[in-house]
Amino acid sequence: MKKQILLLTTFLSVTCFTYAQELESTDQNNNAEQSVLEYQDKKNIAKLSLTSLVFRNFQFQYERVLNKTFSVALSYGTIPEGGIPFGSSFVDEDEDDDLSNIVNDGKMSYSSFTPEVRIYTGKKGYGKGFYLAPFFRASKYTFKNVNFSFDADGGGTETLTTSGTVKGNTFGLLFGSQFNLGSNLVLDWWIAGPHIGSSNGNLKGVSSRELSQNEQDALLETLQDTDIPLVDTEYKVDANGAEIDLDGPWAGVRAGLSIGYRF
Repeated sequence: MKKQILLLTTFLSVTCFTYAQELESTDQNNNAEQSVLEYQDKKNIAKLSLTSLVFRNFQFQYERVLNKTFSVALSYGTIPEGGIPFGSSFVDEDEDDDLSNIVNDGKMSYSSFTPEVRIYTGKKGYGKGFYLAPFFRASKYTFKNVNFSFDADGGGTETLTTSGTVKGNTFGLLFGSQFNLGSNLVLDWWIAGPHIGSSNGNLKGVSSRELSQNEQDALLETLQDTDIPLVDTEYKVDANGAEIDLDGPWAGVRAGLSIGYRF
């Protein structure tokens, strides 16, 4: 699935890049000076990411052009509550473990804010051409219905349902290029924007009854056997349930295509 998404993103990037170049070339040949004056005077750009929709992620951005070289932008992203997007990619299909249950039963929602400063390096500028953009991202993941099974006294198994949030703060640098698609439309190509930082959060579950010591030990063993990727984990189990503290590095890459309206 990851390879398919990468191929799709690459195909869309190349296609839209070629199309944008053709439109700009035609526009320049027809009336270059007038076009330049028009887009320089339109300093506001509202954009919607197209490629992030594959992940059920709605990404919006507002960019304000300050001068020929600099602009500032603010992005907001949100994933409505639903299944964990492409969660199966974290699970080995040959293994039947609790991570599979988390992926299959768990629900996740997401939101992020990403302010950035853009530095346009080309001769034309004013929100057009190749740019570098240092940025900060604050993200929040909310998890529900994360289930852990454990052996119960008297035989059989029981399930503890947990929920909670994980927050991440990262810094990065985005490489991109923005093109005019006529007098008002723009295409913003996020070529690559690696970012890294830290994360923390917790999941907590309360049992409907008091757990015996044997059941607490069994639940703790289940939690310890669950390999949650990317973060360090600490487990607390008592007669009332369990709490999982998550802490560690956080990283990602911004990439994709956005369509925008300049005004």
